[in-house]
Amino acid sequence: MPNVLFVHANVETLPQELNGVATEITINLPWGSLLKAVATPDLAILKGIAKLCKTGANLRVIFGYDLANEKKTIEELGLPLITSAYLDNTLTCAYREAGFDITWCYLSQDELKQLPTAWAKKLAYGKERQFIQIQGKYVGE
Repeated sequence: MPNVLFVHANVETLPQELNGVATEITINLPWGSLLKAVATPDLAILKGIAKLCKTGANLRVIFGYDLANEKKTIEELGLPLITSAYLDNTLTCAYREAGFDITWCYLSQDELKQLPTAWAKKLAYGKERQFIQIQGKYVGE
């Protein structure tokens, strides 16, 4: 892609030079602080991500974890149980407050297999986990 820009930066300290340049942001299968930011959700970090966006920028986030297999990580990061009520209320409201108009859906193992990453394929063929896909647009605050 002639206009793609890859940034290796901490989500908590994104470079200000990138504010307002993104027409699309994709976060595939984050872990650590980025997973915590998109799943809890952390409003300050979501607003930082929103600063990168032009109005109308597309957002796609795919994440998942499983209490049976990742209990320690879930406890360490303070990750919530993924329920429809949580996604409809807490998650959707926080993304909206950050300026994103989103919808979410559960992602099947077969859909996960279609993602063009080796990690997605490994997870899709591994232990059963629940994955969430968030899609939306940056509409401003």
